[in-house]
Amino acid sequence: LRLPVAVRPYSAGLRGGAAGAVAMAIVACAYGTIAQGSPWLPINLLAGTVLPTFEQASLAQLQRFDPTALGLATLMHVGLSLLVGLVYAALLPMLPDRPLLWGGVVAPLAWSAVIGMSLGSVDPALAQHVSWPWFIASQVAFGIAAGYAIAQIEPIATLQSLPLVERAG
Repeated sequence: LRLPVAVRPYSAGLRGGAAGAVAMAIVACAYGTIAQGSPWLPINLLAGTVLPTFEQASLAQLQRFDPTALGLATLMHVGLSLLVGLVYAALLPMLPDRPLLWGGVVAPLAWSAVIGMSLGSVDPALAQHVSWPWFIASQVAFGIAAGYAIAQIEPIATLQSLPLVERAG
């Protein structure tokens, strides 16, 4: 067991998650605009994981603005990003000191592999519209932005840094 001598506060995870959310949204909307001609495609694809109306939607339907999909996708994206940011803040101190490597490369590639292997059985309609290079790029953008934002917050010393006499009371 490797216990960290210092950890970052939970607020660092929230900041990292927020920074990652913005970076990921920029890459995802850039993909939609550049490759598909619509920034709404990735938003509708995300919302389509829970909205049955998008399950059998055509590409043209997925490229249109839908206010319900935008609201739902925003809630999902922000909520998941903040949670992942908290996980990053909790895990990064326990890993060797390279937050951009762990947060920006290792975690996004592992996460992308898990999603890539499971998406076809979880949501086949969504799987056919995902561009994996862009998906991985958005995950890496999230990880780099989150890892960087978290690394900028000053760590707080844990009891591990105190002598045994003080820890024992």
